[in-house]
Amino acid sequence: MKYFWTHKDNIPDGVGYGQFTPKHFLWLAAVVLYVVLFTVFYARAAMPEKIILLRTTGAVLILIDVIKMILIAFQDVKLSEYLPLEMCSFAAYFIVCDSIWIGNTVFPVMLLTMFLPAAIMAVFFPTTSPLPAVNFYTIHQFLYHGLIIAYVIARFACNEIPMTYPGVWQSIFRIILLASVIYVVDTVFDKNFMFLRDTYGNPLLEAIKKITGGGIAYTGGLVCFCIIVIHVFYALFKCIALLLH
Repeated sequence: MKYFWTHKDNIPDGVGYGQFTPKHFLWLAAVVLYVVLFTVFYARAAMPEKIILLRTTGAVLILIDVIKMILIAFQDVKLSEYLPLEMCSFAAYFIVCDSIWIGNTVFPVMLLTMFLPAAIMAVFFPTTSPLPAVNFYTIHQFLYHGLIIAYVIARFACNEIPMTYPGVWQSIFRIILLASVIYVVDTVFDKNFMFLRDTYGNPLLEAIKKITGGGIAYTGGLVCFCIIVIHVFYALFKCIALLLH
């Protein structure tokens, strides 16, 4: 518990839980268990209870992110580097909008094809791996992304997300538009929100950078990779939907 409140920018080497280690797999198992329980409970709930659960999830996502930012602000960490302008931060905003605007057709497909893959990758390739397994930021990472995954999977399992191919390209257009805005912010203020300019050591992004050679080519490669992943997830969930429904 010595480093429970310590941010990864201030952590000494050698105390992290690492990637694909027993401690990492325990966190992954906890996420899977939570997603299953959340989905089962959601599927059995009546519509009023479902709405409460969806809106509570959105509120919790925003709340724990606010708590994280407050903690960062009081540590010896450059706050501007950790503003909530990452892909999964936008997922939280969209979940709030989706839970308020029940029955909309704008956010569900985006959550399934854009933000679900991002959240899954975040738990498989966590940025908190240099931290201890029991650390506030580690807990935040897996809780935050676990909530996103559970929200989307539960809605999909209950046949509440329309699966149309035009919707996939609408999601792609929106992600390119969003990435373009964030890229301008990154360039003007020399930041790396959404990992558009650097990998921060993420193994998956490092592979993309190695293939593309870095620079603007890396950004283009990242966008192309996202388009491929969106199509893979669409095909996967389309097949599941056909089998289940």
